[in-house]
Amino acid sequence: MAEDTICLAPLRGVTGLRFRQAFQAHMTGLDLAVAPFIATVQGDRVKPEILRGIDPTVQPEGLPLIPQVIGKDARQLRVMLQAMKELGYRQVDLNSGCPWPFVAKKGRGAGLLRDEANLAAMLSAGSEELGEGNFSIKVRLGIEEKTLLEKRLPLIQSFPLREICVHPRTAKQMYEGDVDLDAFERICEKCTLPLTYNGDIRTLEDYQRLSTRFPMIKRWMIGRGIVANPFLAESIRAGKDTREMARFQVWHADIVGRYAENAPGDHALLGHLKELWSYLAPTFKQGEQIWNSLKITRTREEFERVLKLIPLQWR
Repeated sequence: MAEDTICLAPLRGVTGLRFRQAFQAHMTGLDLAVAPFIATVQGDRVKPEILRGIDPTVQPEGLPLIPQVIGKDARQLRVMLQAMKELGYRQVDLNSGCPWPFVAKKGRGAGLLRDEANLAAMLSAGSEELGEGNFSIKVRLGIEEKTLLEKRLPLIQSFPLREICVHPRTAKQMYEGDVDLDAFERICEKCTLPLTYNGDIRTLEDYQRLSTRFPMIKRWMIGRGIVANPFLAESIRAGKDTREMARFQVWHADIVGRYAENAPGDHALLGHLKELWSYLAPTFKQGEQIWNSLKITRTREEFERVLKLIPLQWR
C-alpha cells in the first residue's frame, strides 16, 4: 500500500486542531487531514474566530490540511472560500455528506444532494473560486434511498474537482447498519473523478479486505477508526499491529494537556475527553467498565483517577 493515500476524516468536535497536533507529535501514517466543517455565513465578511481552527500558523508540521465548508448558498460559499484563500489555502472540500437530520433537512450536508440545481450552483462556485482540481466533495449514497448519488454523479463529475469522497451509507442510516459495498462498486464503475473511500475502516483487517475488493482505490479517508485507534494508519502502512501502550499513554497525556490549555474549566474539558473516550473505550477489553466509570466523572481529577485504577488492555 506504499502508494496509497490515508486522510484523516473530519469529525466535528473530535478531529480538530488539538487532536491533529497531538496525533502528529506521537503518531505516524497520515498523509493529510480534512478539517471539521465550517459553516458558511451571511454577509461579506468572515470573522477571524470562525477560522481559528484552520489558522495555518498553528497547524502541525507534516500534516497538510484541507478546510471543509458546509452550506447551501453559492454566494456565501464564495465569501468563505475567499476568506480561506486569504489564509493561504488553495484546496477546500464541500460537505455534502453530513447525515444529521437538523442539517440535512435544511438542504445542507447530505441534504444538498436533494436539490440538483443548488448542488450545481455550489460546485460551480467552488470550482470557479479555487480553480481546476482544487475543489472536492464528500458525499453519501443518498438521503433515504441509495441511488441518489448515482443519479447526481454525471452532474458532479462535469466539474473539474480534485476528488469525490464517498461514504457508502445513506443519511438516514447515520452510522448504523452496514456500508453498501455493492453500491460503492457501482460508483467506482461510473466515476471518472479521483475517488476516495470512507466508512468503517476500524482495523488493519478492514483496510486489507476493502483494498483487496477495490484495488483501483488508492485514497482512503478514516475518521472514527483513527480516533478509536490512533495507531491505525501506521499499522496499515506496516501491515501489522503497531500499538504500544507506553506511546498511547504519552499521546493521551499530551492530548489531555492540549484540551486543558484551551478549556475554560473542567466541564468543558470533560466534554472533549468524554467524546474522545466514547470512541476509545470499545478498543479495550475493559471498555464497558471504563466508559461507565468515565461518563459519570465531574472533574479532571476524577477522570484521571478512573484511568489509573483500571489497567488498560487492548482487545
